[in-house]
Amino acid sequence: MLWVPTILIALGILLIFVEILILPGFGAAGVPGIILFGVGIGLIWAKSGMTTALIYASVALIFVIPIAIIGLSLIRESPLGKTFILNTAQKSEEGFHAAPQELTELVGKSGKAVSPLRPAGVGLINGQRVDIVTQGEFVEPEAEIEVIQVEGSRVIVRSL
Repeated sequence: MLWVPTILIALGILLIFVEILILPGFGAAGVPGIILFGVGIGLIWAKSGMTTALIYASVALIFVIPIAIIGLSLIRESPLGKTFILNTAQKSEEGFHAAPQELTELVGKSGKAVSPLRPAGVGLINGQRVDIVTQGEFVEPEAEIEVIQVEGSRVIVRSL
């Protein structure tokens, strides 16, 4: 019968799913998965033709997808799976903020560049030294600048 090639196809599909859903990059499980899938298709094709090979691959795919989904969800709950999944979260109640409050208050304020901005440098805004960045243009030291946006800890300025 064609059980061995069918099992090779199913293992190949399963390894490809592992590569897509669990392992980053491409290689560790993806390449062997593609090879097993190709060998399984090739063996069935050599014995019974391409139509039969595609039918067997389709049936294997139909059975492997639900098994893979159930298996991967069970692995997430297992002690082994929990070692691979980060369970911590950064919450604002614990002191984590997207952008420091003092930086978001600088939007719209003006100041002057302390160092040349190429496009990053240091500026003096409201008497406070701040690491700043322009939108790509060069700004001379002592030039007047204005804060136009704050993204996280990145303060974006423009020349006045």
